[in-house]
Amino acid sequence: MADITIVHPSLNRGGGAEKVCLAFIEALASAGYNVRLATIDRTVWKMLEERIGKIVRPNREVYLISSTFTFSLDMLSQAAASALFPFILLLLKCGREEVLINTYGDLVDYLADLAYVNAIPVRLSHKVCSGLPNSFTWKAACHMYNNVVSSFRSSFRSQLIANSRFIQRILLKEWGRDSIVIYPPVDIDVFAGMGRKAKRENLVVSVSRFRHGKKLDVIPRVARLVEGAEFIIAGISDGASKAALKDISSLIKQLRVNDRVRILVNQPFEEYIDVLSSASLYLHTQPSEAFGISVVEAMAAGCVPIVPRSGGPWIDILDGVQGLYGFSYSNEAEAANLIKTLINDEGLRREVAARASRRSSNFNKLIFERRVLEVVDKVYGAKNRTGIFQ
Repeated sequence: MADITIVHPSLNRGGGAEKVCLAFIEALASAGYNVRLATIDRTVWKMLEERIGKIVRPNREVYLISSTFTFSLDMLSQAAASALFPFILLLLKCGREEVLINTYGDLVDYLADLAYVNAIPVRLSHKVCSGLPNSFTWKAACHMYNNVVSSFRSSFRSQLIANSRFIQRILLKEWGRDSIVIYPPVDIDVFAGMGRKAKRENLVVSVSRFRHGKKLDVIPRVARLVEGAEFIIAGISDGASKAALKDISSLIKQLRVNDRVRILVNQPFEEYIDVLSSASLYLHTQPSEAFGISVVEAMAAGCVPIVPRSGGPWIDILDGVQGLYGFSYSNEAEAANLIKTLINDEGLRREVAARASRRSSNFNKLIFERRVLEVVDKVYGAKNRTGIFQ
């Protein structure tokens, strides 16, 4: 069996980027590759299985730290990850006896053979609206990091894989780098059966990691403008979520919508499925979202998505067309009006939900697996022809 090493900072965050990494492992292991996973901290597999569901584990795993350390988006954690993650890649690159895949290309875009970019790259966050800090200190840190890695980038550039056309355009505009698009995988079959559920509540669901950059404050502000609907914020929380959770909870009380807005934290996968199967609408709030796996999951489950008029959810998932597979908004009042229209017109909601459900099949996990294998097989074949594996 051919050897593949997949590198990711930490799987313990359990977010969209981690789902992509796990899907790479599953696709390649199922195809017969011998897959090794390299991370900074030890993966807690049981926790991931509770949050995400069934997981295919790698053949082997290596890590720098035996304890668990969940990397957040604060500056200290980013500095630690920025230092350690390239170090792992450099160590693995020296051997060159295997195909090296980096599934966190938004942090490091060099050294590996392939780099999957899940979001607006950290090094561009000071130039592109990304939801990350925009302070002078952050800009200076990004500038220093760019200078340090510039020599590596010129010699060891990775082939970039963008997770959306939205990200592909940014990479081309800001870096002049070409990339191919492979959409993140969604296990449509898990959610598709819910789409046939006839009875739906006037329930609006949002799914997100609890971070200030996710703009979750939009939800209680919209809820204040909508009577007759309940809202659920279901999300992942870790050590870096305390401030965001505290602020969103305080805002819910301040706006006096605590009787209609509930927060679910680190809910089991089964509960997540139950929530989506009961909801009528899905409200997304991050304007700079690169893709939005939860948006597609909600569509497959029979919800009508309402997303910001920017980013991957609008450009890639809804194809930039209002009212076809869902709706977009530019401010809180517009989002509220869309929700009121849809909860008062069940015929319209069902019509759009049916199209959204069919649209979700474009992002099926099987498509992702086929595209990944095509790219990896090509890289492996090229290395084999040049004698690297001999």
